[in-house]
Amino acid sequence: MAKALSVQTKPTASDGVVTGRTAIQIMSSLEAAIRRGTFAAGEALPPIRALADKLGVNRNTVASAYRQLSDAGLIEGRGRQGSRVAAPGMGATKPPPFIYDMGAGNPDPQLLPDVFGALQRCQWRHRDYDDAPDEPALLEYATQQFRQDSIPIGDIWISNGTFDAIAVVLRATVPKGSPIAVEDPCFMTTLGLLRELGYQPVPIAVDDEGAIPQSLDQALKSGVKAAILTPRAQNPYGGSWSTARQKELAAVIARYKDVLIIEDDHFSALSQFKPATLVSDDRPNWVVIRSVSKYVGADMRLAFVNSSKELGPKVIGLSAFTYRWVSSILQKTLHATISAADYEATIRKASELYKKRRETFVQTLAKFGIESHGADGINVWIPVEHEQFTAQRLMEAGWIVRTGSIFRLNSPPGIRLTTSTITKSQSVEFAKLLSSIQQHGARVQRSA
Repeated sequence: MAKALSVQTKPTASDGVVTGRTAIQIMSSLEAAIRRGTFAAGEALPPIRALADKLGVNRNTVASAYRQLSDAGLIEGRGRQGSRVAAPGMGATKPPPFIYDMGAGNPDPQLLPDVFGALQRCQWRHRDYDDAPDEPALLEYATQQFRQDSIPIGDIWISNGTFDAIAVVLRATVPKGSPIAVEDPCFMTTLGLLRELGYQPVPIAVDDEGAIPQSLDQALKSGVKAAILTPRAQNPYGGSWSTARQKELAAVIARYKDVLIIEDDHFSALSQFKPATLVSDDRPNWVVIRSVSKYVGADMRLAFVNSSKELGPKVIGLSAFTYRWVSSILQKTLHATISAADYEATIRKASELYKKRRETFVQTLAKFGIESHGADGINVWIPVEHEQFTAQRLMEAGWIVRTGSIFRLNSPPGIRLTTSTITKSQSVEFAKLLSSIQQHGARVQRSA
């Protein structure tokens, strides 16, 4: 007899096996778990009510995910016995296995530098509790990079990634419950972080050049205490500031001297757009953050933080024993990575290939009459009328994308796709498929 699975035992939603806020996201995570064998044939799935409570969503959302899995032949309902993973050959025709995941947002692992080799070259001693938190050689490197890009030099420090830096800066300077301006659509982790910390996201509309000045002005007029902006490769829309746009945005924020400006320049080393900033020496509260995740790897949880002199004491006072402890092993490995003889060539190659792949994808979509946005970075935003329907039809044909609902506040629906590893032939196949979905709305099957 197949054992029943409780959400309190292995595996559980809290373990990250089942994730998501929408039906398509929950369904996708469940399907992936079934396909990799986490849930075996005949095994009971978590009850709808229990899983909904775990994920913090409406029961109808989970019920919809289960219905779609049932329609796909992956699970079967047994009345009061709940839902179980279908045995091979049971239920509806099983869809083909996924051939391409365009939803994850990951860089191409083949284009990352040799971090393991750098780790083996490292030499370090064990760090003590009273040692300085930051590797001097990395601070010198970061200072040089910021100065080279004409960004004011404040207090430069190292954080455990972008969002630890944003969290400690906001907690140290902005009262809980305050409104914070963010781009719309916005990176989903930014929205999640603000809500988790108790702040109120206020939308700023974006286009292919990033934040729209008039919308930023409107948000600032409403009384926001801080604004989080992306100079290059805005995620998920792909916009980067032109020189003209940077000047327009600078003119807007000049009228709001006390507002904290946080710039998330996550694609810095890979962007083919020139560095741009809104911060200045005469502005009291600002932070420029440059993560290394996109060009060194997501597991290298480090970011260079350049904050105004007035912010420094506040941040250090709050984070001395928490956020400010960044592993010296990671720091020295990063330094060895960026010091390697082939590092610059590796980054240039990655930058050029990402640009080529993204532009090929966008141009291919255009040939099929599909609007898309992706001026920079590895992500492309495609406006669609029905996010869930489009994502479901794409998944049936073997393609995973991100529905726009997790990125949006007030902006229109869309889907986000990552182009970091896509080939030209895959671009054509995807464009044909999406065009068919938009024109006919019919179920489609992946080409052989």
